[in-house]
Amino acid sequence: MKLSESKSDTSIIANLYKSINNNYRRLSNTSSLLHRIPDMEIPAMNIADEYDIEKTIAEGCFAKIFLAHHRPTGTTVVLKAIHTELTTLKEFIKEFHYNYQLSHHPNILSCYQVKFQTSEYYVYAQEHAPFGDLAANVGANGLQESSCKKIAEQLSSALGFMHLKGLVHRDLKLENILVFTPDFSRIKLCDFGTTTREGILVSKNNKTWISFLPPEVLEVVKNERFICKASSDSWQFGMVLYVCLIGSTPWKSADWVRDAKYAAFMKYQKRETTKIPDNFRRFSPRLLRAFRRFFDHIEEDRAKVSDINKYMKNRWVDTKITTSKSTSNIATNLQPQAYSDQDSVKYINHRESRNSFDGRLRARRMTSVGGLTPEPTPVFTGVDPETARNKVWDWLESNDLNRHDSQDDVVDFSFWSKSESKTYQYAKRESIIGATSTTTASLAVTREASNASSVQRYK
Repeated sequence: MKLSESKSDTSIIANLYKSINNNYRRLSNTSSLLHRIPDMEIPAMNIADEYDIEKTIAEGCFAKIFLAHHRPTGTTVVLKAIHTELTTLKEFIKEFHYNYQLSHHPNILSCYQVKFQTSEYYVYAQEHAPFGDLAANVGANGLQESSCKKIAEQLSSALGFMHLKGLVHRDLKLENILVFTPDFSRIKLCDFGTTTREGILVSKNNKTWISFLPPEVLEVVKNERFICKASSDSWQFGMVLYVCLIGSTPWKSADWVRDAKYAAFMKYQKRETTKIPDNFRRFSPRLLRAFRRFFDHIEEDRAKVSDINKYMKNRWVDTKITTSKSTSNIATNLQPQAYSDQDSVKYINHRESRNSFDGRLRARRMTSVGGLTPEPTPVFTGVDPETARNKVWDWLESNDLNRHDSQDDVVDFSFWSKSESKTYQYAKRESIIGATSTTTASLAVTREASNASSVQRYK
């Protein structure tokens, strides 16, 4: 019985191991097919032979995007026409191949099995996005938090799918994210012209905006090659998310030497200071933590795009901070402290109240110097001021600290000059009450003189 049980267990383990190997081979074959760029014949054809151009959607240095009507099928498609002088046939086939193979993901733009070349362009067909790209939908003040969360969730899904396949997009920006519904419940990633297999040597992409380039790519000099990593997509994903929330980029370039805004954030990201950069102050502590991870200067420590899902249930925009003008002004004076994100907000509020109190003291000193005596701010404590004053005097008279002791007279003034020692005399109670020229007795080193000066300040 035991022998049969051991044989059955062994067979189960063997079948499980075999199944795992088969699945691994299947995934390996799929991945190898995806990365194997096929040799294709591109037929020659004029666009006007089958298509009616309705309008030009976009035009750039490398390509044109046309909205066209396909006469044989009666469908409306988008034709992406890439200049033959600015790209090679191999690069065009690679872009078409990656777009077509990734089209089955719901957040990646669908590509049709239609491709041809004209005398000026390499052309292939895509689906039409009725609401344009994200750049045309994000205003100067950004989008609502709910819309940004929808965009982040779908974009991270598309990028995570690519990264799972071993691909890096390398050109994330608002122009490459298309909108299919007005509430942003359906967006799709497009433009795979710079998409590359992770881990191979590549050159810097000149089509990406400088403000979107991660620091490790920005530091690459001309004609230098570097290893392509998915962490660059994570950086650009964070940039897209920031622009959607704010309406502009956080800095012009990720150069801590030339860009003061990036230098300020880098100092905050490394926790060298609790001062939240001005352009990040409106975010909640949870989203600040997310940006710290996506904008990590060390690419190995950078967050994955899928990590944004950890912050979906949290509030992203802190309305208390954005509506407080005084808070934004006070925060610029913060000193480096070892506080967390949540503590930094409390620290700002503390500094705000402290600076307000210091401002009142400065105003009082200025009016005193000018000969003006400001009206004291009434403090309502529920106690008659005269009664309180008498109680203080009674306490001072009965306090042991105010009683004269012969030992108090034994003071060594040898380290002072004789002329100086004459001015250090014990202040009398009458001179304290008078509060006149005897205020110089505040310099006395004895306890009675110290108590006298405190009473003078109370008066």
